[in-house]
Formats: sequence, structure tokens, C-alpha cells
Amino acid sequence: MTQEGRRIAWKLAERLLSTDDLRDVRSFAFQDMGYGYDPFGMERESAALTYVVFAFLHRHWFRVESRGIHNVPIEGPALLTPNHGGVLPIDGSMLAIDVFKRLDPPRVVRYIVDNFAAGFPFINTFLVRAGQVFGDRKNVEDLVRHGELVGLFPEGAKGTGKLFRERYRLRRFNVGFIEIALRQRVPIVPVSIVGSEEQAPMLANLAPLARLFGVPYFPVTPTFPHLGPLGLLPLPAKYHITYETPLRFYEEYPPAAADDPVIVRMLADKVQVRVQEMLDEARAQRESVFDVGSFGPGSPGGNGHGNLTHPA
Repeated sequence: MTQEGRRIAWKLAERLLSTDDLRDVRSFAFQDMGYGYDPFGMERESAALTYVVFAFLHRHWFRVESRGIHNVPIEGPALLTPNHGGVLPIDGSMLAIDVFKRLDPPRVVRYIVDNFAAGFPFINTFLVRAGQVFGDRKNVEDLVRHGELVGLFPEGAKGTGKLFRERYRLRRFNVGFIEIALRQRVPIVPVSIVGSEEQAPMLANLAPLARLFGVPYFPVTPTFPHLGPLGLLPLPAKYHITYETPLRFYEEYPPAAADDPVIVRMLADKVQVRVQEMLDEARAQRESVFDVGSFGPGSPGGNGHGNLTHPA
């Protein structure tokens, strides 16, 4: 942004954010390398405007509830490994907003974006300025070395490309995050997100059109493509996010274990099994896909397990 653009961005943020939210977006940890960008290209003003939009969706559209935020480290590197779904990667945005709002002090989740998105003009710049990083392994390692909170979808694009009849059935996890966790001695925080699969029920994938446009899939949903771009608007499914106790595999396995494909595969499967269990548990407790009430039996405190937070 130009200096004038940055001034306008803060004016908009001042008008649209609460006093607490404005304080947080002005003060979160930010390493300015000069010209207003951090080492990975994030710009505080662009991140603030992104927060304005997605914080509104977090509170009013998806009405996100979460529990277990105390399992997310308040400092130092960590890998968040949620399930993925919903055609568009809105689930990642809701998780990032939730972490920023719930942690004290707030932390930015640096999501690893699929490299195919790097080929889209303007979108690629927006993603980087908002704090996301494209999916090169070296970039992930650099984020970890900088002590960042990194969000990865171990299912990859296979997650958002699931048909509705396959909802919440995890695709096999990729193993790269395990190799990084072992070599860099980083904890893994399993995360489950319920609600994303219902925001855009994918009924079919038109593979020929996907190849034509250079995207992983071309979805057919109840509203897209026959409603055009409007059909991409997500349905207001209620989100439930759970953060699990961090897994510190590096305490049991040395860095050299990252070179053993059997160990790496076994540990990736272990994380996948845990996330699947979390999903199954959360879905069993959910009262309704579009429910505006509580999460699980009882009200308003949830199911008695504690660590449940309600939208601020």
C-alpha cells in the first residue's frame, strides 16, 4: 500500500472494529523489515483490513465457538493441523481469526497456501500481504525458525475437494509436517473444525473444467455454478473448533527419524487418527448444522468438558 492507502486502512479499521479488536491489530507482534512489511511480506494494514472482514464472518455468519485454546502456545513455533473442507478455504480464515481473538496476547496464524494460488494475479499479492505464505518447504522451515504459529492442512487440496457424501472423512495426511516437526523440534496441535463441510456442499466435481482453469477441482454445489459468482457465497453453517493437547514427537524421536519413511508415515497417521476422533466427537455433540445455540448437551456452557468459549 501507499502511505495514503495505509492511512485510509486505519481509518476504516477505526470505524469498523471494537476498541479491543483495534488495539489488538495495532499491537500484535510484527517484525517490520522496512517499508512496512515483515520478512514474509505481511503488511499490518492489509492484515487489519482482512481481519475486519473475517472477524465479522467469525462472529455473525459462522458464529464460531471453540474450546481448548489453552493448548495453542502463546509464544514460540508450533504447527496447527486441522481438517480441511468446504470448497473455499474459509475454514482456515475462521481458525486464524479464532486464534487471534482467543489468545492473550493475540497471535497471527501464518497459513501455508497451496502453490496453485500463486498463479492468480492480485489474489497472490493479497494473500501474502494478509500474512499467508505459499507452500514451499523452505518457507515453512523459515517460519518455524522465526518462532511463528504455522497453520497447515495435511490433507492439502484433497480436503476441500471432497464430495458432500464424504464429509468429515479425512483424506490421508501428507507427511511433510511431521518431517519439519521432528527436524525443527516443533509441537503439533491437532485441530478439528466442524461446520466447514456444510458451508458449500459439493455434489460433483467437473474435472474437465478444473483442468481447463488450472484448479484442483471445479465444484457443483446447490448454488454454484448456476447462480454464478453469488453461488460461491457460503451457507451460514455454525462452526465448532477444538484445539487438542500438543503432540511433541521430538521428545520421543530424534531429528534423524525425519529421514525414516516408516516412522514419518506412522506419525502422520497418528495425527490423522486423532483429528478424526475429534471430528467424530464434535459432530456427535453438535445439535444442528445451523444451530445458533450451544455446543453439545446443556447450555450455555457446553458439554461439561470445559474450555468452551463463546463468540466475543
